[in-house]
Amino acid sequence: MQLLTIAQLREAAGVTGTSDDAKLTSLGLRIAADITTECNIAVGAGGPPTLRRETLTETFRSVSIGELPLSRRHAVDITSIVGDGATLDAGDYVVDPESGLVTRLCDDNPVRWCARKLVVVYEAGFDTIPGDLQHAALDFVRLSWLEKNRDPLVKSERVRTDDIEEIERQYWIGSVPGQSNEGAVPDVVAGQLARFRNSAFG
Repeated sequence: MQLLTIAQLREAAGVTGTSDDAKLTSLGLRIAADITTECNIAVGAGGPPTLRRETLTETFRSVSIGELPLSRRHAVDITSIVGDGATLDAGDYVVDPESGLVTRLCDDNPVRWCARKLVVVYEAGFDTIPGDLQHAALDFVRLSWLEKNRDPLVKSERVRTDDIEEIERQYWIGSVPGQSNEGAVPDVVAGQLARFRNSAFG
């Protein structure tokens, strides 16, 4: 799902009018998917991973843990938790809406989760994309749009135009300079995504 509106995509690319809307829409979807991958967003049932708001159902088995880590973070709102067939009261747990960690409570005190099976239904993600995530996506659009006619793997190019045109190109092997990893998201954008990056548990 898009992180930016078509108006934002046009502004980031520096274009006016609607002639490039199809290309920009496609670029926006690709960038949203790349950012989602960079942030380790888990795949929800019935749809691709997204930072936008959606309802998820997550099942945990043979649980014995201090805090229950949900696969999604940000604005978490739990609908229900069913442990071994019994629905927990809302006062039996508390969730940190930013980290997605759920704490089990007994007499308002934290205790361990212990169950053969836990089923958690919850909403997570953004109805309105926060400004810092928008800025990261906008920077990604600008970089991608500027490079759409340039091969980023070209190290150098020499053109000789005497009697016959001769073009010599050298290509980078491995990571492109200025890029510390092989991922699709440029380092300058990846650095802005720290808040939205999910940690791996287990």
